[in-house]
Amino acid sequence: MQRSTSQARMQIVRQWLTIVAVLVAIAINGISNAYPPAGKNTGEVSNTILGGVLITPAGYAFAIWGLIYIGLIAYSIYQALPAQRHEPAFQKASWGIIGACLLQITWIYVFLTFQFWLSVLLIIGIWLCLAYAYMNTRSVRTTWKKRWLFQAPISVYFGWITVATVVNIAGALYVMDVPAENLGEFSSTVTASPSGLLATVIMMAISAGLAAVVAWKYKDASYPAVIVWALSAIAIRHSALLAIAIVGVVLAVALSVLIVKIKVTRTQTA
Repeated sequence: MQRSTSQARMQIVRQWLTIVAVLVAIAINGISNAYPPAGKNTGEVSNTILGGVLITPAGYAFAIWGLIYIGLIAYSIYQALPAQRHEPAFQKASWGIIGACLLQITWIYVFLTFQFWLSVLLIIGIWLCLAYAYMNTRSVRTTWKKRWLFQAPISVYFGWITVATVVNIAGALYVMDVPAENLGEFSSTVTASPSGLLATVIMMAISAGLAAVVAWKYKDASYPAVIVWALSAIAIRHSALLAIAIVGVVLAVALSVLIVKIKVTRTQTA
């Protein structure tokens, strides 16, 4: 009896920690971009220091963070309900979300102070935490509530962090020859070298391939939909660079077809 009471209290603590971690991560992100520690917010860093990184999507694509935060708030409230308190999938997924939020809080400061290789390590950590959370979302019997308040929010977050990880690595490689003391003043523009184009196309193909594997294995439309959003934004940003634009559109269309097929299959088996 005493043990079960202790376990119940621990789960309540975990539920509240999830809510707090999500809200603090959102607040810190907003504050850090409003009052950046080194004078540039994430958009300004992407447009100046990392302005020449070809795989960076068009600016509008980052509006997806609004959807991610809404989804995380919805999930954090849903997982805090008594009905989810003792479900193993929620227990495990929540620890992944807590870890991702804590690492994201650290990442935003590190990225905005131009410590790009350290930010790569942190974002890989975020990706691993979300991969753990994502795997646990697939182990539950799906209802419409669990699909939209549990699986979809984590899928969208995981999908965008997959994109962000690739972009973060590309950015760190791009500025690796720039002296650290000059990073704050460094500004770059797009240069379409053959090696840069090839590397970008390869990274886009890898991202799309990973999305296709995950989507088909788990019959998940949300994760690849985020990759479609990113690929389309990359193609639009570099519409003058035919190689990137064409590859981006082709991959986005291919993934969209897969999403439709998953939706049809899900409907037929429902």
